[in-house]
Amino acid sequence: MDAVKSQWSEEDLQETREFDGELWTNAGFLHFTLMHQTHHRGQMTVLMRQAGLRIPELYGPTYDSWIDRGMDPLV
Repeated sequence: MDAVKSQWSEEDLQETREFDGELWTNAGFLHFTLMHQTHHRGQMTVLMRQAGLRIPELYGPTYDSWIDRGMDPLV
């Protein structure tokens, strides 16, 4: 977020580029990238739980790590 705030202006975010035959704004690309990453994070979590694997703490504490610490998970 800091990089976007410090390196991109409102005008930069409104610039358009062609992608797959459509015009996309830089803001649209940024939004798509964030949502796509979130989607795959969710997929990874579900598949790892189905496989009986522990979810890594890539983005902070997981449900399991809260339980390990004797704390109530924030769900």
